[in-house]
Amino acid sequence: MQIVWQFLVLLITYLSFVQALKCMTCEWSRSLDECDASGTLSECMPNQRSCETTVRRNGDDVFVSKNCKDRIACRSNQLQNSRYAGRSTQCNSDQPNSVCTCCCNKDMCNVGTLSCVGKYQVAEYAEQDCPVVSTSLPHGKIDCNKDNRSGSVCQYQCTGKDYSLWPKQRENNICLGNGSWAHKKPCCARPCPPYYLVDIAMVIHFTGENAEHLLKTTLEDATTFAVTAKDAVKTSAMYYNENPVESSLVKFNEYGENATLLLELMLQRINISNKGPVNTGRAMWYGLDNMLTPEAGMRDSRVGKSLALYINTNPDDDVKGPADEARRRGFQVYVFGFEMGDFKFDREKLLDIAGEESHIFVYDTDFFNISEGDIEELNRHFCQNPCDHVLHDHE
Repeated sequence: MQIVWQFLVLLITYLSFVQALKCMTCEWSRSLDECDASGTLSECMPNQRSCETTVRRNGDDVFVSKNCKDRIACRSNQLQNSRYAGRSTQCNSDQPNSVCTCCCNKDMCNVGTLSCVGKYQVAEYAEQDCPVVSTSLPHGKIDCNKDNRSGSVCQYQCTGKDYSLWPKQRENNICLGNGSWAHKKPCCARPCPPYYLVDIAMVIHFTGENAEHLLKTTLEDATTFAVTAKDAVKTSAMYYNENPVESSLVKFNEYGENATLLLELMLQRINISNKGPVNTGRAMWYGLDNMLTPEAGMRDSRVGKSLALYINTNPDDDVKGPADEARRRGFQVYVFGFEMGDFKFDREKLLDIAGEESHIFVYDTDFFNISEGDIEELNRHFCQNPCDHVLHDHE
């Protein structure tokens, strides 16, 4: 009994050090290429030391399966290829029905064609190399086992902090026998949210007894809602009343990636001061000419741009002119309005600013009470393709 236990301990120890075999796996694909394009590179169980490919033909219908297999069982299935069946053998090209199985024992070795029965390939074309794959993957790395030759498997890995592959579960790509790669090259991207890649110019006016509290909570939420970084959100802010309060301006290029410093600067410079009419349009023009500019730290065309109005009163001047100009320049315009007590916004004015209803967010509290639905709407605007949320070129 002790010998049996010693054997089991040795076996478990051995299996724990044996690296799992990796095989292409798919079920009931219609061709070898389709299997490789839609299948998965899977780690096999310790007792599965072979990769198996099986091609079944029934008339014009072809079905391909690839999987991990016990080595003896796989070899037994492969030996059936030459077994007599009908006019010839089980694996054939001269009968309506055929079953061909091939085994191999190295990582990813069952990618591509039926290596053991070459004359019975499903595809009639000669195998071709794929276009040379770029070895550059910003924030990651690429490893191809056969360069750009047919059957080559390229594996992608993201190495940058908080970066992951997009599309998800696209860790590998395969050079198909027809000379094309199974997938487009992925990118390494960070999750959006909270990594929105956008320059936001906040134009702010609050009035009334809750104005101070509303200002403080709005500024705090604006600096914690998303990540502040050179390749994430950058924020500029300014207060206005009858005219833009130039001393309140905080530019994109004043605080680096320090969200705490950004909040400190905004709290120091922005103070509630109400006099005369509320000239929102004039403030928007100022924002376009002095905030959303390269001189103020606005980034290049790869970064989205947004002019965001934070208000709790109706504008007194024309807002459509500057809003239309912002959109002409390619900037998104949003309104975050606070509607408390008996006060109601002039919805036509808000629509003149925002351009569409989905860019208007109105709350009946004195804090930035953004809902899950609001977040989903903002994500729809700013998180469409995570590969567009990194500051580098990608395919």
